[in-house]
Amino acid sequence: NTLGDADEIFQSDNVSAALSHEGYKVLQVGCDPKHDSIATLCGRLLPTILETVREKGLSQESIDSVIFKGYNGTLGCESGGPRPATGCAGKGVYAALEFLTRYKVPERYGANVVIYDVLGDVVCGGFSQPMRHGYAKEIYMVGNGESLTLWQVNNVLKAVVRLRAGGSDVAVGGIIDNMRGVPNEEKVVEAFAEAIGVPVIIHIPRDKTVQQAEFQGKTVIEAFPDSKQAEVYRELAKRIMANTKVYIPKLVTLPDIMRIVKGEMVTAANR
Repeated sequence: NTLGDADEIFQSDNVSAALSHEGYKVLQVGCDPKHDSIATLCGRLLPTILETVREKGLSQESIDSVIFKGYNGTLGCESGGPRPATGCAGKGVYAALEFLTRYKVPERYGANVVIYDVLGDVVCGGFSQPMRHGYAKEIYMVGNGESLTLWQVNNVLKAVVRLRAGGSDVAVGGIIDNMRGVPNEEKVVEAFAEAIGVPVIIHIPRDKTVQQAEFQGKTVIEAFPDSKQAEVYRELAKRIMANTKVYIPKLVTLPDIMRIVKGEMVTAANR
């Protein structure tokens, strides 16, 4: 699975943590040069694959040294990226994924679920590499009801359509609405989802427990296991694993998105 993140606040590690309680052995791969994907899963920022390979050389030992054990038996690693101003970050991500495959990391560590937490930016073609090369076949797009975020989601979906047409085995499992408090947000996102022909898998409410857990260096699942927000993440994890359908999205234009947002907001204002 890939969680394509067009919304910076969403934490994929809450999904990994929830899946671990369902009995899955999860490997979460952070595909972003910021290398913060597994920070709350493992309690801190950790060395990346690419910086370790630069320092120690490429070997099974160097790769194993950056596979970290996280909360409740989860596993995590960060791809990292090239030195600033020296290369393409997306291509660096692809190189890291190749190293994980070469040394059979998921197989050797017994992972039966691999989550690629991918930056929602396919203007750089490098970030489409996990989809292009078959690492991720089932994509979940994270967005919210803001018009420009929906446009970014649509741009990522353009990459899915283009890669699919080129022979890549990739499709979309659903939209995750990571809510920002936009007026009538659920209906806006549902209307967008209907327009592109991809269902909303869940609406995640904005909640202070996310930031509070992050301040502790923990997932919500670990820090506030009895909270309503933790239950939402558990439900999302269950829905992802139970999903049996994938979709080839239809594409919309920015004016289409503006009409969707404006139309839903006008409807809300008239009630």
